[in-house]
Amino acid sequence: MKTYLALLSVLLFSCEIFGQISNNKYDYFLRKLQIPGSSDTKIVVNKNGDTTLQAYYNSRDVVNNTHQDFMKIYKGTPFFKNGWYKGTISTESSRDMEFLMAFNVQKNELYVVEDPQKDAITIKPEAFTIEGHHFSQFNKAYYEVIYISKNTILKEHSCTLTGNGTTEKTGYEASGGVGEFEGEFIKSSKLMMLKQDEVVQLPKGKQLFNLFGDKKPLVEDYAKVNKINLKSENGIVNIFKYYNSLENPQ
Repeated sequence: MKTYLALLSVLLFSCEIFGQISNNKYDYFLRKLQIPGSSDTKIVVNKNGDTTLQAYYNSRDVVNNTHQDFMKIYKGTPFFKNGWYKGTISTESSRDMEFLMAFNVQKNELYVVEDPQKDAITIKPEAFTIEGHHFSQFNKAYYEVIYISKNTILKEHSCTLTGNGTTEKTGYEASGGVGEFEGEFIKSSKLMMLKQDEVVQLPKGKQLFNLFGDKKPLVEDYAKVNKINLKSENGIVNIFKYYNSLENPQ
């Protein structure tokens, strides 16, 4: 109950930092996103089906008394699955609170909308679920929880903005051409493991078998017989499931 009241207080009194949302999940203006010099940004799917982030600039030259508005377009977005989705936040009372939300992978921040007619705010819950993906906070950062066991597997999501240019757009750039985008948000991920309250990267390839102690030969045989792909998320989860079955036989 305490968590619920605290969260409700945040929703009611936090400063509003985002614009209004429409029925189109991508048509959402964002302020204070880390695009230097921009005043507003929004997510737009262009005619080619590319999800883009459009940043609007308001340039004023006080000395020469000039004013210019222009736009820069970035391929991709810093958001998980490039948009806003319905999700839930669990409270200490085990009550799930549903919001429209977006997870900014680049900044590792969660934005929620209590009411479609109100602005979104930034909150920092212990855990949240968006589009069926569950995230929990470890060491002040959010990780997607892939598999919970003695060796809990996590996925670290990251995002970087590359090719950040300075050329102003005229509106006549060829669609899909190299000059169409100022830069691109590149997302990546890697599997991690929770080890004694610390998040460490999982060993790659056959080095993974070194985690299983005296069960290593059995796990290796299992992977070989079942042709487990050690580069796939499902393959690695299956390896840990088998190892846990050896540690905890039914």
